[in-house]
Amino acid sequence: MNFEDIEQVAVLGAGNMGHGIAEVAALAGYDVAMRDIKEEFVDDGYENIEWSLGKLADSGQISQEEADAALGRVEPLVDFESAVADADVVVEAVPERMDIKKDVYAELAEYAPEEAIFATNTSSLSITELSEVTERPEQFCGMHFFNPPVRMPLVEVISGAHSSDETLDAVEE
Repeated sequence: MNFEDIEQVAVLGAGNMGHGIAEVAALAGYDVAMRDIKEEFVDDGYENIEWSLGKLADSGQISQEEADAALGRVEPLVDFESAVADADVVVEAVPERMDIKKDVYAELAEYAPEEAIFATNTSSLSITELSEVTERPEQFCGMHFFNPPVRMPLVEVISGAHSSDETLDAVEE
C-alpha cells in the first residue's frame, strides 16, 4: 500500500486516543470509520469530535465549513466487519493490554482487505509480538499519537521486526 492509495481509515477504539486519532484523520481529508464495542462508546467519541471541531472553528483555527466537512467524514460504528471492510489503514487504539489487542488483531485479519496496513497506537507493547497475530506482519507497525492528537502534531512511527519499508513509508507520509 502506497500513501497515495490511502483513502479510508478505520480507527478501532473511540476513547480519548481513538476519537482524537479519528478527528485528525478526518481533518486530513480521509473517510474514517470509528469503531468501538458499544454504541454509547462510539456516540461519546463522536460527540467529543464534534465538540473539538467546534472549538477549533470558534477559535479560527479552521472554518466552520472545514469542521462540518471533517465531522461528515467520520462514521461511528459498532459492527467490526463494517468498520474495517474497506479500510486502507487501520489504527488500533484499544486498552493497553496485550490480550485485548491480540484478540482485536485476530478478528481484524479476518475482515480487513489484504492490502490494508495495520497500526497500533501502543506506547509500550511489542510491535513484533502484535504483528505476529496477523498473517501480514510486514504490513504492521506502531503509530503512536501523543495526547491530545488534534493538538499534538507528533506521531511516533515504530517498526516491528517484520515491518516493510513500504508500510513504514506510507505511515510516515
